[in-house]
Amino acid sequence: MNQAAAQAHPAIAGPAATPASGQLAGRPPAPQLWLCLGLPQLPLEVRSGGCAGEDARVIVDRAGRVVQASAPAADSGVASGMPLNAALALCPGLVALERDEAAEQAALERLAAWAGAFTSFVSLAPPAALLLEVQGSLRLFGGLEALRHRIREALRVTGHEGREAVAPTPLAALWLARAGHAEAVTEPAMLAGRIGRLRPAITGWPETVLATLRGLGVESLADCLRLPRDGFARRVGRGPLADLDRALGRLPDPRAAFRPPPRYRGALELAAETSDTARLGRALGSLFAELEGFLRARQRAVSRLDIRFFHLRRPATEMVLGLAGPALEAVHFDALFAARLERMNLPAPVISVALETEPGEPFDPAVLGLFGDGPGAAAGLRLVERLRARLGREAVHGLCLIDDHRPELAWRVAEPVADRYRATPAAGPARPGSARPGWLLEAPRPLSSRGGRPRCDGALLIESGPERLEGGWWDGREIAREYWVARTPAGARLWIFRELSAAPVRAGEGRWFLHGVFG
Repeated sequence: MNQAAAQAHPAIAGPAATPASGQLAGRPPAPQLWLCLGLPQLPLEVRSGGCAGEDARVIVDRAGRVVQASAPAADSGVASGMPLNAALALCPGLVALERDEAAEQAALERLAAWAGAFTSFVSLAPPAALLLEVQGSLRLFGGLEALRHRIREALRVTGHEGREAVAPTPLAALWLARAGHAEAVTEPAMLAGRIGRLRPAITGWPETVLATLRGLGVESLADCLRLPRDGFARRVGRGPLADLDRALGRLPDPRAAFRPPPRYRGALELAAETSDTARLGRALGSLFAELEGFLRARQRAVSRLDIRFFHLRRPATEMVLGLAGPALEAVHFDALFAARLERMNLPAPVISVALETEPGEPFDPAVLGLFGDGPGAAAGLRLVERLRARLGREAVHGLCLIDDHRPELAWRVAEPVADRYRATPAAGPARPGSARPGWLLEAPRPLSSRGGRPRCDGALLIESGPERLEGGWWDGREIAREYWVARTPAGARLWIFRELSAAPVRAGEGRWFLHGVFG
């Protein structure tokens, strides 16, 4: 999140070690608005490589019970809590995968870093939810509904399914998101009515508490709120009562801020072994989307992406995507990856992919210029990167000018960095009014002559010149030449020169050479 967004959250911006309590010393509590982003399919998503809903599969715990079922499996009658044997009886082709809680936590933390692009304060709500304090982001994104739309669209690109709810307190937003209630509660006075419709099971209270409430005939949180406070606390404990008070804003509910790591590292397990480039592209596309949010939150850009493809019985295959300039857009990473993958031969099917980046550098849009900072500047660097992805890094280079009057020594191959791309010709320093071609021959080519006049596909018409260039006595590569601009009978413009001898040059003396061609 940028500095303006951080300043827009006075109640929560500040030192990393200070949790958000919603109050500054000596001031009344600042109004807060929390958006809870629930991730109901996270266990399936981390084991399915973005293909959680394509086939019948379930996630099972160590006890062999179903934790989560995909839509095709649920259509066959498979439900959470069901023993795996019963699930297989209902759906014989069922794919069963063991739950990976470490992968779920890693994915949740990556998404927390991604969510920093929308707010300066993100808090984890394990096992599958994020809490975003968005009050200070509303003006930046054009209002609450515009912000919610942006978050939904960005999350879709990461390959995750989300449920989001909005409330003035973090716990109320969390409960509403768990229940699948997408409405936005913006006024504290509306909280009791909205959360009162929820069932107690949505709170995550222990089963003993829920059993006691069922014995009392309690069917909703509204029933809990109607009970006498002292009696409620004696029967079910003060913990649930404090939860209700925090959800209604009667008690503070400080949340610890998530601090992203210095560099992005992401991994994704695929649904099955595959060499299909489209599936690999979708898998990396979700990681690129996470990376973009991570970089935007930190206002940084990267010039290198390290990608690894893991195989079942072979060492990992590595791919390095080098960028001509710092970038952070996922769509740009997608295009480069697709072009590079077309010419890459994988030694075996892939079972998982990983993406890692350098810490990056502060993002400055001005560095994207190819010919200075003009409106078409960014497209130039993008072209360099696409050509390198298709042809190989060694096939595309930049040019760097050197202060030398000898044209063939006035440049060298260099990395295509934005500020080296200028409209200055590569043929060396030039005096005012002189012309330089955009293309020099690798070595000057001798021209025939007749009566002292140079020829190339016929007699050449001299347009301008001469321009005398001398130098190189200091390193043994001395030249003495007179350069001319000439035109062929077909209309092509050439850069030619005549060698000068130690004696004064007379008409018709000296050999002619072709050295460059004008575009």
